[in-house]
Amino acid sequence: MISLDALKARRPAILALKDGRIFYGDGFGSTSKASGEVVFTTFTAAGYNCALTDPSNHGQIYALTYPLVGNYGVPPWEKDEFGIHKWFESDSIRCSGFVVHEKCNYPSHYQSKKSINEFLMEENIPGIEGIDTRELTKILRSEGVQPGILQVYESEDDVPEESEILSELRHVEDPNHRHLVQEVSTDTSVVFNSRITIGTVVVVDCGIKNNILRELIKRNLKVVVLPFYSSYQEIMHYNPDGVLISNGPGDPKKCTETIHMVELLIENSIPTMGICLGNQILGLAAGGETYKLKYGHRGGNKPVIDKRTGRAYITSQNHGFALDTESLKYSHSGFQPLFENADDLTNEGIFHPKKPIFSVQFHPEGYPGPADTTFLFKEFLQNMAVQAFTHRSPYNGNGGHP
Repeated sequence: MISLDALKARRPAILALKDGRIFYGDGFGSTSKASGEVVFTTFTAAGYNCALTDPSNHGQIYALTYPLVGNYGVPPWEKDEFGIHKWFESDSIRCSGFVVHEKCNYPSHYQSKKSINEFLMEENIPGIEGIDTRELTKILRSEGVQPGILQVYESEDDVPEESEILSELRHVEDPNHRHLVQEVSTDTSVVFNSRITIGTVVVVDCGIKNNILRELIKRNLKVVVLPFYSSYQEIMHYNPDGVLISNGPGDPKKCTETIHMVELLIENSIPTMGICLGNQILGLAAGGETYKLKYGHRGGNKPVIDKRTGRAYITSQNHGFALDTESLKYSHSGFQPLFENADDLTNEGIFHPKKPIFSVQFHPEGYPGPADTTFLFKEFLQNMAVQAFTHRSPYNGNGGHP
């Protein structure tokens, strides 16, 4: 039974889509308004803290298909031995707004310090619950993702008339028209040193996740994080053994400086690995084309097929753009597809058979298990180790295992 105090504490909220559909629900988090691209993810009960703080979600109103979110609460902002936040993918919430069917008000976990409601309130992010997220997902999946507004009000008296909401929707901006990478990338160089360094990797920060940094550092690499607009000469100043192009938000074609820099990495056969947005940027630098997906790939259960072995992997993905594999055939760059999405046959990675350069569209970091893809970091290290002797294919043809 809901208490009278709980009823009094309720705040109304709306989620309005650009096409005019309006969802009415209960607000949580900040009493504020946010606009962004309304998207959905199939992540289940776990992973919402990482999703909220992933820079790739900058500018997005993020909806979860799983019905109950927040059971294990939110852990503290503590850092690991490398000086990286242990439980989050960046140092703040990156989503513009958060949409769930039902949030948990009383989480239970020994590391929990606050509820998801308190977390969003501290970060000034509005959330909405009590709407039919199944209906929302069906709309986005059948008609495509679209801009929208999420607003939490103090009381019912503050909720405007539907005509006023619809009028405001006409002016909602598609965040993909902005240079989102510029909004999340570092502006300075940041260096992480492991205790014993066997080499140096320059990470081009397009919105990098902490787990990617952690995978590199724990392999005893010195990691230098540079802004997305860093030039080839600035990167080579650090005499890196390899370069990683990170994940990030928005349209890859906005990253013109990064694309030009990667063209020079390819030309000079510098060992390079791209992840997510990094795959799209590498494809553009190789002469390919990218395009906007209808509703994107977001979730922890996305199947990909290794084009060489036929082996399948279940991967974590979070992107709204894709590389057109067919366009690479006309670029004469020599790049070939490495992985393919088993659901819709879209590109999931490319490699060069004669240069130590490859990329993947999915996220290989931090997902141990029977379909573990962290072996790709091992392949990256192998490419760096042999660059002075011979150019080895970035994939050894046996699923990444010795």
